[in-house]
Amino acid sequence: MLHLCDIYYINVTYMSHNCQIKKLISLLIIKNLSSLDIICKNKGHMQSLLLVFSDQLSKNNKIFDHLDDESCLLFYEPHDSFYDISQHKHKLVFQISSLRHFINTINHKNIKHEKISKKAPKLIDYLQKLHKESPFLYLHVSKPSDFKTLKDLMYFCQSSGVELKIYEDKNFITTPDDYQYWAKDKKSTTQEFYYRWLRKKNNILMDDNSKPIGGSWNYDKDNRQGISKLKSTVPNRAKISTDQITLEVMIEVEEIFTKSYGNLENFNWAVTHDDALNEFNNFLRSYLKDYGAFQDAINKENAYMFHSLLSPYFNSGLLDPLQCIKQVEKKYYESNEEIPINSVEGFIRQVLGWREFIMGVYWDNMPQYKQQNFWNHKKNLTESWYTGETGIPPLDGAIKESIELGYTHHINRLMIISNIMNLSGIDPNIIYRWFMEMYIDTADWVMVPNVYGMGTFADGGIFSTKPYICGSSYMLRMSNYKKGDWCDVVDGLYWNFIEKNINFFKTNPRLSLMVNALNKINPDRKRLITEKAQEFLSKNTI
Repeated sequence: MLHLCDIYYINVTYMSHNCQIKKLISLLIIKNLSSLDIICKNKGHMQSLLLVFSDQLSKNNKIFDHLDDESCLLFYEPHDSFYDISQHKHKLVFQISSLRHFINTINHKNIKHEKISKKAPKLIDYLQKLHKESPFLYLHVSKPSDFKTLKDLMYFCQSSGVELKIYEDKNFITTPDDYQYWAKDKKSTTQEFYYRWLRKKNNILMDDNSKPIGGSWNYDKDNRQGISKLKSTVPNRAKISTDQITLEVMIEVEEIFTKSYGNLENFNWAVTHDDALNEFNNFLRSYLKDYGAFQDAINKENAYMFHSLLSPYFNSGLLDPLQCIKQVEKKYYESNEEIPINSVEGFIRQVLGWREFIMGVYWDNMPQYKQQNFWNHKKNLTESWYTGETGIPPLDGAIKESIELGYTHHINRLMIISNIMNLSGIDPNIIYRWFMEMYIDTADWVMVPNVYGMGTFADGGIFSTKPYICGSSYMLRMSNYKKGDWCDVVDGLYWNFIEKNINFFKTNPRLSLMVNALNKINPDRKRLITEKAQEFLSKNTI
């Protein structure tokens, strides 16, 4: 048991001895709390506060193992992030309604429920007020989903003489410790090899000889069918009923978060564990079969295609990711290969591979991650990026989907929106903020690596081997958008970006072919697309 002591007891018990706590200890020292000593101190039972945030609704949340008659159970709605950055209305309604439904399942005599309000206090201020009114010696919490909240909790406990007990986040299959153990002494940390390691460790899609089912670890090459290859009809999404609790939350969100984006008439998300499980089972029945082949396809008439739409349920704890993976695997074995391996592996790779990897990368690189700007981009966005009126149809379509639904799938996010933002020279901090504002499944741990890493390469390649950039040809191939003048704009942005950063592309063996292609562009063609790109930038960037 680890305890930290200064003038006050800053008692921190962290159940897996994660090195992130060590980083935070270092931060405390940097902040002139330099007399910290590590001590062991055995205290008797004292009154506890158990804190639950709206994205910590897992039935396996470890704090409930420490709930007793003397404890106060605090459900806390108003995340600081809700007020620091505008959040999509669908996310706000989803998380808050889910929390309120969850409270109704808890039987405890001492429950405190702090709701959203127009002038909600900061978390630290609220805890200080609560502690002054009714002192507690222990604060139990599952590890928050963002670095700032974890740091704030530690500072509160340091100043208040409260022992902080932190438990691993059960919304994940792995821990940051797992990632750090795997990444130790590795020159390069790529997702593919972490994914394979986790497959073996959890015995997922493995045969009796510890080989991958089907003979291959990754079927990504079979997950890239363009929309033109789609011959079947995508089943319509069933409407999820909206009850009184959710309706009341909608009214509050509209009144309190007036600047948030989103149309609540389109809200169609589960807010209970049972309904989330129903959505998962519906995915297994109706969408999993074709999910793999058309995972990357863009359909301007159908935002959802065959995607699972399960990420908000994983992120909030309404679904257990490992249980879902096991069910997908079971479905594959039972289907007699009616469900193709590329669909099953593709889903598992997204959840076990990318989701767990991104979480590990986040905690291993915070807080400095948000300071990365490899390309030295400084531009800002105009209002057109918030209305879907930039003049590039695939981009505008993706933006409008995001605003209306709080959702657009990963290719629209990565290869359309963040790609064009990056090619336009937008500051990665601005891009991060835009993404945090737009989606139901946003969280700091999600968006920081995805924006600063994969989306923009602003981190210089902490885990990506190359920037994810493309011109119009990829967009045309994957979507049902028609060729037009917008292609010249996108191609101009693309080739101008390569030319501006030509030394980087020359020295990267995987990218040097782009330089050769740039040099072969007809001068008249190059002049035309450059002019089109500059016109776009003058209208859509500041």
